[in-house]
Amino acid sequence: MSSNLIRSLKNSSKMLLRSVFEAGQRIGVDILPRHFYSEIPDIHALKISSEWKKPRSFVGIPGDVEKQIAWVDQSTASYRSSLKRFEIHADAVRTNGSNEGYGEVEADFLYCFVRAHRPAKIVQIGSGVSTAVCLRAAKDEGYSPRIICIEPYPTEFLKRESAAGRIELVPKKVEDVGAECASWVSAGDLFFVDSSHTLAPAGEVNLIVFEMLPRLAPGTFIHFHDIYFPYDYNPDTLSTALFFQHETALFYAFLLMNEQFEILGSLALLHHQRLSDMMRCFPDMKPMKFDQGLTVEMGQFPSSIFLRRVR
Repeated sequence: MSSNLIRSLKNSSKMLLRSVFEAGQRIGVDILPRHFYSEIPDIHALKISSEWKKPRSFVGIPGDVEKQIAWVDQSTASYRSSLKRFEIHADAVRTNGSNEGYGEVEADFLYCFVRAHRPAKIVQIGSGVSTAVCLRAAKDEGYSPRIICIEPYPTEFLKRESAAGRIELVPKKVEDVGAECASWVSAGDLFFVDSSHTLAPAGEVNLIVFEMLPRLAPGTFIHFHDIYFPYDYNPDTLSTALFFQHETALFYAFLLMNEQFEILGSLALLHHQRLSDMMRCFPDMKPMKFDQGLTVEMGQFPSSIFLRRVR
């Protein structure tokens, strides 16, 4: 068989697979060939290998673990009496009308953060339960931050709060708002991100990391959710995960040799490396159990990370 014929058959097969892929997307499924170029992992290969199951070294990333747990401890110390059986999270879920994935420990820490650091302005990319937590924390602290929620699919709760003037709702995708929203915050404010976690052409994670983070003012606090440090993979990769986002890996690469940002507290990292200290900060926590970063017993696993731009 000639090389030209082989090439022609390969091209025809590729076009057929592309047609099947696009047809599948029209009915809501992705049909793709198994190939080493694909970013979707080969689950069978992962199951028979252990070489990839390693925490990252964090060499070249600012954010000493002892300083991180000290910061979390200081941020929660004055408010632990308010953290009762994750009632803050339960109340926020009731208020919002649904829970899009923001966890109990994350909610408790966000509540403490807002009270302890009193950001004058909070810009949220992704809103709902976390917004209810911020509003409650501000009310309990007796101050009124300006809260701007960029949320293309707002709940009725967000619409009501906007109509009442307690938040400013921008019912758009952040891609349609653009990088300018990074200029809405300044030193001491909170730039809060909890979006799709997905790297893709025209995706918002690309825009946020490539265009927004570099535009933030020094002194700005930054929050991301579902950052699985010190590992760069989802804890459910070998069990229940259907989506394999790479936001954690991108975030690790962003922080490498980057002295303009520091990790104040990676709750996932502290869960893995300072669990007893975390349970002192959150006494009702029933921690998820892991083997090499993979879930072996269900429980609570906070995955928020807080940073600050330092220069």
